[in-house]
Amino acid sequence: MQHLLYYFAACFLIGSLPIGEVAARLKTGKTLLQPGSRNTRPPGEMFDTLGIPTGILICLLDGFKGFITVFPLAIYFLGENPYQYWWPVSLGGFLTVFGHCNSLFLGFKGGRGLAPTFGVMITLLPVPAVFASLLGFWLAFWGLSSKPGALSAAGAMPLLSIAWVLAIRPDEINYLYVVATMSIWTMWEHRDELLSYMGIRPANIPAAPLPQPVANDNSEAVEKADDQGA
Repeated sequence: MQHLLYYFAACFLIGSLPIGEVAARLKTGKTLLQPGSRNTRPPGEMFDTLGIPTGILICLLDGFKGFITVFPLAIYFLGENPYQYWWPVSLGGFLTVFGHCNSLFLGFKGGRGLAPTFGVMITLLPVPAVFASLLGFWLAFWGLSSKPGALSAAGAMPLLSIAWVLAIRPDEINYLYVVATMSIWTMWEHRDELLSYMGIRPANIPAAPLPQPVANDNSEAVEKADDQGA
């Protein structure tokens, strides 16, 4: 039991490491945290701040946090076969994502959880995770933008996992619970973008200001002539 508690605490702390925020402060002196929100800026703005090469590196490192906690760290704390019981590793993976979104080092603010989610999933269910990642990358860089790429990847992950487990690996059916949980969590963290696609303005995004009337030079000249004639 003590090993489980140590493992869960280590997963949360590793997930809490604010790699992107540290990189942004060191490189640009700016923060990735979105004003008025507990989350970081949308993915597109993050890449604008960090640059595409650095942004991709940060995504890979955040994903690596998920891999570390459900593979080498799980073996260290839970033994050589940590997957004989599915729930400790699954809970450790979820705590990694939860720590990423609620970083202890950022006052329980943080990212949106997509990268560490796929780090966990690519370790537990690699084939559906790879296909979902490819879909997200295609939409992000060759399709529309990073926003639908993230949402589409999060939505595709449980569908692909169900097909994979039922058709190929029925012994891994318990991992569908953590896949569904993490996908729902990721969709929740991207709820502002999801609402905007539905035509609903999120509460933390102010409405666009109304256009101001433009003064007409001819009307001003007429008014001055009337004043002088009076």
